[in-house]
Parts: sequence; structure tokens; C-alpha cells
Amino acid sequence: MPPRRVALAAACLLSSAALVVAALPQATAAEQDGPGYRVHDYADGQAMSILPPGENGLVNATDLLTFETMKKRPPYSDDQLSKYANLLYGYHSLTDGTLGRYYDDESFGVRPGDVTRTEKPETGVTVYRDQHDVPHIYGSTDAAAAFGAGYTQAEDRLFLMDVLRHYGEGTLASFLGSSCEFEQMDHDELLLAPYTKARAEKQIQAMAASHGTTGRRAKTMLDNYVAGVNAYISKATLDPSLLPADYGAAVGLPQKWSTYDVVAIAGLIGGIFGRGGGAEMADANLLEYLQHRYGDHRGARMYREINHQDDPSAPTTVTDRVFRYDLPTAAVHRSLTALPDYRKALTGGPVSTSPSCTSAAPSAPTLSAKATRAEKAQVLASNIVHALDAMPQHMSNALVVNGSHTRSGHPIAVFGPQVSYFAPEILSLEEIQSPHYSAEGASFPGTGLVELGRGRDYAWSATSAGSDVIDQRVEKVCNPTGGAPAAQGTFYLYKGRCRAMVHETYSETAVPKPGGIGAPVTLRHDIYRTRHGVVQGWTTVRGKPVAIVNQRSTYNHDIDSVIGFLQYGEPGYVHDVHSWMRAASHINYTFNWFYVDNRDTGYFVSGADPRRNPHADTSLPTWGTGAAEWRGFLRPREHVHEVDPKQGFFVSWNNKPAPGQADDGGYAYGQTYRSVLLVKQLRKQLRRTHDKVTRADVVKAMETAASQDLDGVEVMPLLLKYVHGHHHTVGVASMLHQLRSWATAGAHRLKAHAGDAEYAHHAAIAISDELMPDLITRLYGRILGGQGTGGVASTGGATVNGFATVPMQWVNTPNSGGSHLGSAYDGGFEGYVMSTLQQLLGRHPRDGFSAVLRRHECDGGASTCRRAVEGALNEAYQALVKANGTTDVSAWSASSESAAAKESMPVHDSIAFRALGIVGQPNIDWQNRPTFQQVVEFPRHRAR
Repeated sequence: MPPRRVALAAACLLSSAALVVAALPQATAAEQDGPGYRVHDYADGQAMSILPPGENGLVNATDLLTFETMKKRPPYSDDQLSKYANLLYGYHSLTDGTLGRYYDDESFGVRPGDVTRTEKPETGVTVYRDQHDVPHIYGSTDAAAAFGAGYTQAEDRLFLMDVLRHYGEGTLASFLGSSCEFEQMDHDELLLAPYTKARAEKQIQAMAASHGTTGRRAKTMLDNYVAGVNAYISKATLDPSLLPADYGAAVGLPQKWSTYDVVAIAGLIGGIFGRGGGAEMADANLLEYLQHRYGDHRGARMYREINHQDDPSAPTTVTDRVFRYDLPTAAVHRSLTALPDYRKALTGGPVSTSPSCTSAAPSAPTLSAKATRAEKAQVLASNIVHALDAMPQHMSNALVVNGSHTRSGHPIAVFGPQVSYFAPEILSLEEIQSPHYSAEGASFPGTGLVELGRGRDYAWSATSAGSDVIDQRVEKVCNPTGGAPAAQGTFYLYKGRCRAMVHETYSETAVPKPGGIGAPVTLRHDIYRTRHGVVQGWTTVRGKPVAIVNQRSTYNHDIDSVIGFLQYGEPGYVHDVHSWMRAASHINYTFNWFYVDNRDTGYFVSGADPRRNPHADTSLPTWGTGAAEWRGFLRPREHVHEVDPKQGFFVSWNNKPAPGQADDGGYAYGQTYRSVLLVKQLRKQLRRTHDKVTRADVVKAMETAASQDLDGVEVMPLLLKYVHGHHHTVGVASMLHQLRSWATAGAHRLKAHAGDAEYAHHAAIAISDELMPDLITRLYGRILGGQGTGGVASTGGATVNGFATVPMQWVNTPNSGGSHLGSAYDGGFEGYVMSTLQQLLGRHPRDGFSAVLRRHECDGGASTCRRAVEGALNEAYQALVKANGTTDVSAWSASSESAAAKESMPVHDSIAFRALGIVGQPNIDWQNRPTFQQVVEFPRHRAR
């Protein structure tokens, strides 16, 4: 329905809105007092959390008008924003008593007098809204509670949920209007999880049948969750005050939900945060590139040194045990490996519906000052999908301390997922209480359960693990009649038989965008599947046609993980760390899971981890002809896990889980990773308190690391030692002085005071950002640059043609590409640079490069590296003089990139809340920290 017709219909219904509201069940005075506060809650007020900008995500037509005319945001849409932002400048004086300035109470129930609204959307369920608009859902049955979860989640995130389900189903273009970018995104999602309604329902039935009582309860709750969503949709279509104004960006009003939609969202979210591996083609490209330049033997050796499959120096969460996985356990058989022909791209992508459409990544649209509301709505829709498409995968952290190292004697956890920053946030908060379920925390809209949060006497959270659950198979294309196979043939060879690929066509009708003109367009997405998975495209091996397939262990099992998530919140199931681990083992997505109660800490890495042929090279593509098949999956006790670690704590920031773990594409797992920032700060707090930290101390460790620059902490001290004592120009000498002062002070990207315009060490930060990309180019350009794959590599926002051989960013600073995503330092060349500098200083790092690679460093071997480093310093000096318009190094406050953007560096680094709704939020100063974060300490426990 066009926006004008939607508005007209809404206006016609305004007169009946009061009648609709009057007809809703009303709460009694006693119910307004809320449920029992902290009933069955063993945290005693020591569980807290924060989720910026706020819980409310509903902006109706009246709210929109108020915002557009008065710039006043709806209540509860930004009430957690300042708390989150202000910790950056308030953590130095933090105590347990002042944690409430920066975190909200995560106790069960609602404090008397704090109930702001009570709802009864269905018989047997009551919802109490607290002072932050968080719904506390009480169901007389599990089914009633699930209904309430669906109703309230739709109430808070209906439009976002609608976008997510259409994205997961590959039907964005039919929901948001005909568009080349939406068609491309639909096709890309279908390459990940092409589920028909029948296959989705089959997943649900199989899940329910294979898990007994828990499976049946999961299906019942899933069905009732969908019913709750639909109940809200029914009311919203009659009452304009309940309908998000965001639907002006969509084609028509919200449609009813089914369980198919939940499966689609599960596949989408799991595909973003809970996946790992699948980089074999990129690895093969690097190997072939090096062999092409340096010969087969030398190229293969250089590849192994660059691809950190199992770097012995890599920071790990488990430090005292080895868990071997994804490494060959026997002699590699080359016959299992299939290397695509060098520099030959995949073919067979989506067919455009318009001659003007291309497969190139679209850019986000912009608006003129005179844009109409329909144009604004369409830009909003485009921004949503761009934001979701660009969402980083690795963005979370956890600090979990054993009770033997705390003042109280009870474990402490400061942990949470970093899922980027949106308005409204992509997570929503909730508490659910029913006969068999009791949990509070964060949920992905469209799923309903508390995926990250707390139970009665325990809490849990996660970071993305990236374990290898995807392999790229190379299917030999064959011809069933015996002739030459076609370049994009749809038959493949498996165990000696020429088999037909399964061909499915997914069609959608895309009408013109709101406010647009033209006739509806029928989009056709042709998807091909083999027994291994979905065909990503076609290429050749030794000149013969092959199809590349992603074999994902969670494919056709995306809903299965609901069992583990349900068990997390079941007090009858989880009663200690070991029962919690059993629940974690039922989650197929690859996450680092952390647990804390009043006695124990726990860690478990989940995932449906395949057992591979012991002779297969796990970093490279393998043939799909039958010899390299998976041989079952790891048993729970074979997963990385630990209880109450000997070192006294767990730390994770998406770093490597344990020694012996490998995954294809794990280039960043070198001798440093951003997790070392947390470890250093936590150890500092432990020393300061004589091994007796409080909750505030652990928060201080987290927040201190949140403003640190990994390059400044890890690389700059080595660089300064290497250049010490040598002659420099006055300008370069001044640069080195600034870098030394910054590194000594902790290398923070932080203002001295919140109201300052510039960073306290603005010159050093500008120098580091300018220097690192050029330093990397000069150190490794002869090896990896100039004649690469023709792509580009990120260098903190800039790009360098041809330097994309290693599929990893050079320097992942807060301003990389002007993304404003918050998360930084989750992958870069720091480990390589440190190894090179250590070797230049005469040291012998365990992951040092061999002579085969070192002879190609810099301008022509290690002996030329001093000239290369000096050249990088001089180049940075000249660039910064130009960017800042002065030779006074101490006055520099801009890098070339921030100067080109005409922004101060704090503004350039700042966190932006990407619009997933019509009402946005202001940027906040950068901090490298989880989005949803809990601070928990349980002083007691149920009877064990």
C-alpha cells in the first residue's frame, strides 16, 4: 500500500483507536505494583546490565511528527545512552556502589512503584514494563509466556523483525521495493540458507522429535511466540498508535508470521555471528599467488608462515590445555586438495532484472535537504540493509574471574556481545518467567528466548568463536551423456556417479519503491544444491569445469540451537556449571560461551564441528567426489572447555580459544590480538588489589582496555627500540617523541576530559594512523603487494590497489573506512610487524619468519629494512604536514583521512547508531566495548 493510502487509512482509524485501547484487558491496582521483586533471584542486586540506546523501538506517526517538529525522541528510546557513553570518563573513580550510574538493575521482577505499564495480551500472561520500558513477562504456562514474548518483541521491534525475516528469506525486494541492491542481497542470502517453507517446517519437526520433552516444549513455545507476534500485528493494523511509522519505507502493512519466519531469522543471525571457516578459496588464492611468484616449494612455505593456522604465540582463552582441531593429523594427501585455476573468478552469479544492475556492492544512498517523506523512508530501508550487510562478525568480549581472586570469594563476570550500534538496537531486553523457564537478558528480535543473560543463580554470555564449521568443496562437473561437461554444468561427480544438482527457483514480486513509479517486477533466483550444500559459482581446475560449494554443518539445522538456548533458561536443567555445559553443547553455532555462579566459572566453545579426513589439508578446498567427506562431529568433551581455570580468569575478545585450534583464514591469530589489552589490564587490577578484585575493578580493566590502541601498545614500543639511537630529521625525531610519550601513557585514544575537542595525545594518534599502513607496505610490499589479486585491502580506511592477497585488513582502527562501528583491532598485520621488528632487533620469536620469506622483506631483504622504516617515517611526516598545515608536530590533530573527511579525530572515530528506524541517535565517543553488557556476581545459590 502506498504511503499516502497508509496515512489515509491510519487517519480513518484514529477515531476508533480509543475504543480499541478500551477493549484491551486492564490491569488491577495490585498488578500495577508489579510481580514480586527479586523473587527466586539469588543475585541480591548484584546483577546489572546496559543496552544503548534504549529498549523502546516503536515510533508511531505521532512520535515521528513530534521528532520532526521538536526533535524530541520517544520515551525510553535513548535513556540508556548516556549511561553507556559516560563510563568512558567515569570509570577511574568507579566503585561497586556507583555501578548504578553506568548500568541498570538486572534483578528479576520490578521494584515496587517502578511499574510504568501493565499489559495482558492473552489469558494467562501479564507483562510489566519497568522504568526503562523493559518487559517482564509472566506466564501461567510456558506457552503463555512465549506468547507474551512474541507480543512484546513485536511491540518493541516489529519493523526490524519484518526486515530481518525478509532478509533471511531472500525477499527484501518484495518488502522494500524493486532495487538492484535488494535483489543482490536476496540472492546472497539464498546462497547461505535457501529454505522453502516445507524445509523450514521439516527442521522444526525434526528438532522437536529428536529432543524428547525439551523438543516438544521448544516447538510449543515457538508456535505460541508466533501467535503472540500475530496478535500484536492484528492490533497494530487497527490502531495507528501501535503501528511503526517505519512502514512508510515498506510496500504495504505488516503481514502475519509463521514459524518459517523464525527459521529464516535464525539462519540469518547464525550466519552472521555463529559461523566460521569457509575461507578455503581465499587461502588457495594466496597459496597460488605465492607459488606463481616464488615457485611451488618456496611459495608453499611462505604461505604456511603467513597463514597462521596454529601460531604457537597466539593469545588464547584456555592457556594450560591443548585442544587439537582442524589440523591434519596424518600425512597430507594432495589428491584430496583441489586448487582452482589461478586468478580465475567465479561465474554464475545472480541474473540482474535490469540492464543497469550489477553485482558490485551498492553504496548507501544520500538525501537532499528537500527530500520527501517517501524518499526519507526509502533511504531508511536502504540504510537498514546496508547496516546489516556490513555488520562485523567478531565484536564481543568477556572477563570472568574465579572466586579465589575476588574480595567476596565469589566469581565475577563482566561480559557481553558486541553486535554493533543501531537505533533501535538489534537486540531487545526481556525477562520471561513461567513454570519451566526463568531468565532475563537480551534476545534477537524474531527469536523470543533470552539468548544472553542470567538465570536464577547463574549468568552466561558469548563471544563469536569463528571455529571451522564450513568447508568449501570443489565438485567435478560431469556430463551424464558422456560428452564434454558445460562450463556451468548442473551435474557433478560423487562416488563414481554423475548426479544431477537440485535446482530450485525462488521467485518474488517487487513493486516500485514507496513513492516510485513503474510496473511490478518478478525476480527469479536460481539456486543449485549438491549433497554438500549450495553452489556459490563455477570456475575451473586444470582447465576443467568445477562448481564451488559451501558445506556448512548448520545448514538445514539452523533451528536446532533453540534447544540449547531454551535449556539455558530452564532452572530445572541448569543448576551448575556442568549442566550448563551440557546445554551449551546443544548449540550448533560457533560461539565462545562463558558461565558464572556463586562458586564456579566455566567456558565452552559450541559448534557442530566436523571431523575431517585426517589426510586433508584443512586450509584448502577439497574435492567433493567422496574421498574427503566429513566423518561425524566432535563430541562435547572434545570441544574447548574449562572450569575454574588455573590462571584465575577467562578472557576472550574473539581471540583463539585454545592452543591447537585452527581454522582456515585465521590470519589474525598471530602473536598478538586485542585480547592482550584485557589480560594486561585485568592483571594490573589483580596486582593492585592483591588478588582480591571487586566488580568495579573488573569493569575498570575492561574500560581501560576499551580506549587503547593495539598498535600503540604492541607495535610502537618495538618500533621505537628499533629506531633508537639513529639519526633522524628534526621532524621525525619530534614524531618519535610523541609516540614514546603516548605509548608510555598506555596508548589511549581518549580525550583528557569528555568536553574536549581533541584527544589528549592527538599528535601521536595521527602519527600512528598515518604511519602503520605505509610501514606495512614497505615491509611486505615486495611479497604481497603490486601484483596481487587485483582487489584492495583496507588500511584504516584508505585502499591500496593490488594489495589484497591476504584476506585481512592491514590496520583495523576505529575509523577503518569511516565505518563508525565501534569495534576495532579484531584483525590486522600487527602480529607480522611484531615478528619482523623482533627479528630485526636480534630476537628469535617462536613465530618468526624463515630466511625464505625474510629475503623478500622490505626493499630486498632484512638488511634493507632500516631504510624502509625510515622511509615510512619520513613519508608519514610529509603527509601529516600537508594534512595539518604546519611543521609543528605537537600541534597535529588530524591524519590524512580525518582531514579529508573534514572531521576531528574523535569525531572521525566516534560510534554512530545506524538507523534501523526513523528516529536516529547522536554519535558518542569511541570505546571498544560490548553493546549489551552484564556485570554479575552471585553471593548465593539454590540448594545443590
